[in-house]
Amino acid sequence: MSSEPIWRRYARLLRPDARADIDDELEFHIGERARELVAGGLDREAASARARAEFGNVARAREECRTIREEDVTRTTRARRLADLGQDIRYAIRSAVRHPAHAVLVTVTLALGLGATTAILSVVNGVLLRPLPYAAPGRLARIHEWSPQGDDHNPVSVGNYLDWKARATSFAVMGAHYHAYPVTFTGSGDPSRLVVVDATPSVLAVLGANPRIGRLFTEQDAPGDQRVLVISDALWRGRFGADSAILSRRLVLDGQPWTILGVMPPEFTYPDATVTMWRLQSESVFTRENRRSHNLQVVARLRDGATFTQAKAEMDVIATALGLEYPQFMADWRVNVAPMHADIVAPVRPLIVVLLAGAALLLVVACGNAGNLLLTRALARSREIAVRGALGAGGFRLVRQLLVESLLLALMAAAAGAGVAAVALRALVALAPADLPRLDQVRLDPIVLAWSVLIAALSTIVVGLAPAIRLARVDLQSTLRAAHSRGERHGRLRSALVIMEVAASLVMLIGAGLLARSFDRLRRVDYGFEPRGLLAVSLSLPRSRYPDAPAQFEFYRRLQERLGSFPGVRVATGTSDAPANPTPMTFSFAIQGREAPNPSGRFDPVPLHAVMPGYFATLGVPLIRGRLFDTRDRTGAAPVAIVNQALARLFWGADDPVGGRIAFSGPDGPWLEVVGVVGDTRIAGADAEPPPVIYVPYLQKTWPWLNWQTALLRLPPDADLAATAVSIRRVLTELDPDLAISRLAPVEALYAEGQARRRLAAVLLGGFAGAALLLGVIGLYGVMSTVVAERQQEIGVRMALGAGRAVVLGMVLAQAAGLVLAGVAVGALVAAASTKVLTALLYETSPLDPLTFGAVALLLVLAGLGAALIPARRATAIDPVSAIRE
Repeated sequence: MSSEPIWRRYARLLRPDARADIDDELEFHIGERARELVAGGLDREAASARARAEFGNVARAREECRTIREEDVTRTTRARRLADLGQDIRYAIRSAVRHPAHAVLVTVTLALGLGATTAILSVVNGVLLRPLPYAAPGRLARIHEWSPQGDDHNPVSVGNYLDWKARATSFAVMGAHYHAYPVTFTGSGDPSRLVVVDATPSVLAVLGANPRIGRLFTEQDAPGDQRVLVISDALWRGRFGADSAILSRRLVLDGQPWTILGVMPPEFTYPDATVTMWRLQSESVFTRENRRSHNLQVVARLRDGATFTQAKAEMDVIATALGLEYPQFMADWRVNVAPMHADIVAPVRPLIVVLLAGAALLLVVACGNAGNLLLTRALARSREIAVRGALGAGGFRLVRQLLVESLLLALMAAAAGAGVAAVALRALVALAPADLPRLDQVRLDPIVLAWSVLIAALSTIVVGLAPAIRLARVDLQSTLRAAHSRGERHGRLRSALVIMEVAASLVMLIGAGLLARSFDRLRRVDYGFEPRGLLAVSLSLPRSRYPDAPAQFEFYRRLQERLGSFPGVRVATGTSDAPANPTPMTFSFAIQGREAPNPSGRFDPVPLHAVMPGYFATLGVPLIRGRLFDTRDRTGAAPVAIVNQALARLFWGADDPVGGRIAFSGPDGPWLEVVGVVGDTRIAGADAEPPPVIYVPYLQKTWPWLNWQTALLRLPPDADLAATAVSIRRVLTELDPDLAISRLAPVEALYAEGQARRRLAAVLLGGFAGAALLLGVIGLYGVMSTVVAERQQEIGVRMALGAGRAVVLGMVLAQAAGLVLAGVAVGALVAAASTKVLTALLYETSPLDPLTFGAVALLLVLAGLGAALIPARRATAIDPVSAIRE
């Protein structure tokens, strides 16, 4: 006999389909063994005791038997369910093939909503959610000065930066850099403009940067005349062909040689992707006495254990102390400590939130439309489902069949939506403004695609579950007896879906309408000059070859003369601040005979523009009082200035500023005489109010560092811009072959770039709203067609009893109007509560603009009635006799 216990062999051999109770069957086998022992010569009692002993632990045997039986039953049930699921999938595929129009409509509708949502989610993921590509990015901070005028992102003075770095204990390391700016690269082909950042070595330490090849610069690289830098991976690959021998190579930038120490990795794009080089800015040249010039960007890394709240509190204490120590410079100034990622994306967060809301609403409309399509299809199959139920299919089985069909459509929609998203994302990136931060991080990645599939599945389950459950509960006998599927029970569900579509469409249309109104008002803005026909050509002179003001004067004078002699060019001039793209250059100043409101003796900083002769005439800026600059205003002549009306009102009130004197260095002069007052201009952008401005002649400037200028040419309407650009480059090459143009563009295009975010929001939200309106109209048309079909007998009876065609037409249109008006009411309430998110993108337009709300509501009502008109006319053509007979 085997050493294996008999109870284990018994449990292993027990069949799962055994009908007997386990305890009874166990006693039967023990009795069989006892009879075998009795036949072998044992008496009955001894045989029974021995058989029971051989079976061992009866309870354990019983439990083992139960386990085996349950496992077998589970395997059988699972196999049966898999077989049923496979049958459901095959049936769903056959159903889609038999009714391709329905499958295509649902797929396309959901794909449209999913594609738009996935594209916007890709932007959200790349810009807002993906961490910065630096070490421990959550501990990185940007620190700004908070000016008394309320600018919480004011650049930092050198003296404050040095004191912050010495006194703050909440930060492990702190660094500073200047704004990115273009330089001229020569010595390798034609001169070109590259964007650089001058940074202290601690900036790279703050970011935890490690070079791809070579090393980073340190403070030990500062002594002597050697200039060192590191370059971006994009520049290394694009301009130098990924040459590994690039290290220690010298680049000529603005006429000066710089040595390459290293190449940064591809993901390092600080402060943005346009920067191609980081140059050493040694802190050894910084002085604590320099607190007038605010031109540094400060970054820092929190020390271990410190929080942003603690850092902000400590920096507030330091700012208060500096205000007491240097009241003439820092009285009432504060500090703004912001997480770096939030600070970078803050300007575009409203835009992305608006686009995400628009895409989500479009998905709601698409789901509502798909739900109506699925419900209509399910109602048409009510007799088929009733037959299945009569043949024994349970409610769960019927629901599962319908959900499998919905999920099949979801997978098809997800696949199509991924294609739509890929195309939409490329278009979105192409339309996106150049200043959209982290645009290089936007891509269609697996995480976003997975979300797309999940959204598709959830959408179809949500829109398909209700009709599936309702149809699974139908009265089989009444359905089988009915000649047609009525679907009256589903009318409220269909109506709810239509109301949801109309409401979502209304919200998007109102948003698009508000942006359109805002654009219309921007288009009508008075710039204070005529931007049409103006061409802007920006460049800067290298200080190594144009070290002082006289050399810069002479070059720009010759350039203006050459450009003004072009055929078709009416006038030419130049300015330090290009329209729509001004350089952030502000100066505080004293007014002779006026006491300034702070210990420095100077009034708050205002923009200063250094302009060439003919500037005001070229732009068409009107002279209000006094005179304009002329040939008298040159080096050596009495210094003069012109102010605009905004500055005159602010500082002189009703008095005439002409003849007054101002000084940039303080109450001790030197003084500039105000010789004229000119009109205000929206130089910073169409949506920016004209600021107070001081103009000085470029030929009288005393700052050698102001070596840049934008030449402005007034062209005729039919001018060939491409030919003019070629001529300008040729002239520039003749004057200095080592110079490159920073930018050449019509002024109108520069202003348009300033509105790129608003334009992107308007275009995309308008597109979403148009698609939603189309889907809503189609959905309403489908619902009303179904309603007319369901009420055919009722309409026939009404007509047989004397109801005219006008009465029937009005009855159907009234039902459609009720749905549309209900959707308009719901949508108006939602829009009133949500359009405030558009405030940052609107110009002189209220988020609750009644004209926009009323116009959009009227449009939706008319569109809804138009969609219902065809089914309504079809209802009037019903033959009463045929309808009653049927």
